Amino acid sequence: MAKIGLTYWKDRIGGEFEKEIVEAFSYGFTVGPHGEWEMVIAKEDREVKKNELINIRIDEIEVPPKSIVLPCPIMRHACGIIASFATAGRPRKVEGPRILEEALFHPVVDGMIHKGELLGVANIFYAAIERRLARGAAEKWLHERYRY
Repeated sequence: MAKIGLTYWKDRIGGEFEKEIVEAFSYGFTVGPHGEWEMVIAKEDREVKKNELINIRIDEIEVPPKSIVLPCPIMRHACGIIASFATAGRPRKVEGPRILEEALFHPVVDGMIHKGELLGVANIFYAAIERRLARGAAEKWLHERYRY
């Protein structure tokens, strides 16, 4: 278990930073045979410039508990691709539900994104946490109980 620093946007992307120290540990996961595709739709008009990453507000996408999200690498909009997704506020654990509110878009040409246009697709994969999580949790519990 390690103490790590979290730095995130407090209320909006590009707004004020928030920082905190938390205890965390690495664990593995297994991706199951089922998943979902969610359309990533622009919620605003934005002008884009070639090779200048930009965050674009999107229609909210609900991410179910115990799932991971990856942007589909196939280009769906003529202006570029989705590099990642973002949400303001404290990072949430994978065990709980999450909401995606913005896409980080990487334009390959100058152009215009219009509200309602398809930017890309989100791959949502259901995952099972591996036993290393339980071992890590047990080690933490034992350490807390028998540290004196």
